[in-house]
Amino acid sequence: MQKRSSEFEIKFVPMRLNRSFPIIIDQLYFQPDRPITFLHVHDCLELGYCFSGRGVFLVGEKVLPYQAGDMVFINQTEAHLARSAPGTNSEWSWVYCDPIRLVGHREENMSDLDPSPFRGADFPNIMNASAHPAQVRIVLRIIEEFRENAPGKESAIRALVWELMTLMQREKKSTQEFGLTARQEYARLAPALQMMASNYTQPLLASSLARSCGLSEVHFRRLFLRTIGCSPRAYWNSLRIRMAASLLRGTTRSIQEIGLDVGFETLSSFNRLFLAHFKVSPRKWRNGLESGGL
Repeated sequence: MQKRSSEFEIKFVPMRLNRSFPIIIDQLYFQPDRPITFLHVHDCLELGYCFSGRGVFLVGEKVLPYQAGDMVFINQTEAHLARSAPGTNSEWSWVYCDPIRLVGHREENMSDLDPSPFRGADFPNIMNASAHPAQVRIVLRIIEEFRENAPGKESAIRALVWELMTLMQREKKSTQEFGLTARQEYARLAPALQMMASNYTQPLLASSLARSCGLSEVHFRRLFLRTIGCSPRAYWNSLRIRMAASLLRGTTRSIQEIGLDVGFETLSSFNRLFLAHFKVSPRKWRNGLESGGL
């Protein structure tokens, strides 16, 4: 079997959380438009708030556009990565915490504070203020508490994390279980997913993607469909279309230029796939007339 390149890997990035106050914050981080070369997983809950910019997140099998004003909720089971829209940077603050150790003080609280169930194909890791105003407000307030460093900061942050987890539990819907077998299969496909994320503007042969995973093309296609839920081509098209959707809202470039930017050779093919994906044309999407959602 072909050895996988270390360029395409899932990295485990542990966070050194303080025992007595297990939460840390990255106050300001600029997410560039750079090729995605790895996925990473943390050993705790990751929260984020986007202050400016736009782009896409890959979380497990999901391709999720983001923009300024959105918050992110990613637990310790989902490998993820982000990329800003071409030619731009995004400004973020990140919060890493262990809600159980931070807040839990009674046995009956533990399950309510566990972020593990919030995962899978149906869980919206990226939340906007119109659909989830309370959650977005709480994450922003946690960041502000760190910045202000006022008396009682730790108590206020604990209360905010508890409130956030309570709201998340209330809104929780049935999510796709992501057990050990699925996680192993996802890790097996990580090189191909990252090749597509790094080179989404260029067509990639299924045979090349299969080789990056050390698989035959037939086995690769079957594993991809079983694990991701669609074909490699459908996933690649979704990645390009969703990046285009972000560019349509965040830039003044023409629709044709954006179609070329994300790798479509003709305007007609871009319009056709965009319409199939979002049920509206790129022009109507730019004008805020979408029929569905991201």
